[in-house]
Amino acid sequence: MTDKLFQLLDPASVASIVGVAYLLIAAASVVHVVLYKKNEAAAVSWLGVIVLSPFFGALLYWLFGVNRIRRLTRTRTGDPDMLPTEASAVKFSEDVTSDYLAERIRVGGLIHQAPYLAGNNIEILQNGDEAYPRMLNAISQATRSVVLSSYIFDYDAIGKSFVDALVAAKERGVEVRVLIDGLGIAYAIGLAKPDRMLKKQGVKTARFLSTLFTADTRFINLRNHRKILSVDGETAFIGGINIRKGNTIETAQRHRTLDLHFEIRGPVIDQINKVFEQDWQFACGESLVLPRWGAELAQDRHSVCRIVIDGPDDNYLKLELSLLEAINTARESIRIITPYFLPNDKLLAALRLAVLRGVKVELILPSKNNLLIVGWAMRANRKKLIDIGVNLYLSPEPFDHSKLMIVDREWSLIGSSNWDARSLELNFEINMECCCERFTSRCLDVFNKKRAAASPVLHVTPVSFLVNMRNNFFRLFTPYL
Repeated sequence: MTDKLFQLLDPASVASIVGVAYLLIAAASVVHVVLYKKNEAAAVSWLGVIVLSPFFGALLYWLFGVNRIRRLTRTRTGDPDMLPTEASAVKFSEDVTSDYLAERIRVGGLIHQAPYLAGNNIEILQNGDEAYPRMLNAISQATRSVVLSSYIFDYDAIGKSFVDALVAAKERGVEVRVLIDGLGIAYAIGLAKPDRMLKKQGVKTARFLSTLFTADTRFINLRNHRKILSVDGETAFIGGINIRKGNTIETAQRHRTLDLHFEIRGPVIDQINKVFEQDWQFACGESLVLPRWGAELAQDRHSVCRIVIDGPDDNYLKLELSLLEAINTARESIRIITPYFLPNDKLLAALRLAVLRGVKVELILPSKNNLLIVGWAMRANRKKLIDIGVNLYLSPEPFDHSKLMIVDREWSLIGSSNWDARSLELNFEINMECCCERFTSRCLDVFNKKRAAASPVLHVTPVSFLVNMRNNFFRLFTPYL
């Protein structure tokens, strides 16, 4: 028996077994790529990785190359119930007087099912110094419900203040739930994680797709990048700000992050709440019904808004379609602020066509990126942007994490998404379309101030051969960054 075992385990037999295993794994991976990878360039790249890197290439593909759109969709329950109430339904003769906006709303309704709702008020909050006090005050005033979703939630001075406020709300009898991304929680250095501290005080928490040593490890490339705080169905906050001290002026200049966040009052809060309800049910299996907006429509609420969610589920690529529609219908100007700008060829072509139509395209990017590889890839694209006619500006340090898009003087997009493949294809994101000249005017003020502080890039300064090779090498990974 022992002799037979050794015969089976001789080098030639082992090599044969390994070879057969490799062929089976590689074949399964190749079949999956061919059937389910819709992006041809990405499909060819993954085929090369799988074939040329035995076992390791297939492992990389199953961890980082599968969006699992259908599989994740089936685990969600039902479609978003985002129907407007009679009071908040958009009336084109009263709420939308522009033919341009009316057409935008018509086409937008075909892209995404969430309806446009009238009677909202939006306040722009710059950096954590403005956002955190307003958010903490809203939590302290809560009487029924507080829900918080964040990609990063550090347990530093700012994080502790949120933990204290959430625990105090729970002790007042308020229903409190906190959702943190399973990968984003790793940014909180140390064993004292905020969700653990909250659980000790009886606050319900959940992690969205935990990544280490769980069944969710296979979803490591799918992240919940949404930032949501909703209180009592009366006040909500969305935008780009995570919960960490680095968003405040107390942080040293080289570690500080600038950002934009938005405080919202109005019926669009119902759509924000619905997004959290679905994410919470998906993360921990608990059905949740949050308080709905019930206040009267006040005279100072002018904005027509709707939530646009994006992610590797039924909402796949809907944000990209919304961006393309906004670019293609622009008449005068397109203004963009984003920390990560690695758009695909479709978006770049749309921007180029907009320039050819006479639309002024202005783009503000950080001069120094907080993610080295992404920064190098973005540098490789600067000449292309200038050549197609984009007016490029680089903002000085500290790093600006703001996300804002303004088309003409009537439409704007705010929220959590960046202009890269991760936000457009892999992350769960939340954004809001705003059809309102007043709010867009305030967004333009923010854009103009940031542009005034930034440096225009009129031409690309030549760099050494090695630096140029480095930048363009990492540019090749744009679909995966």
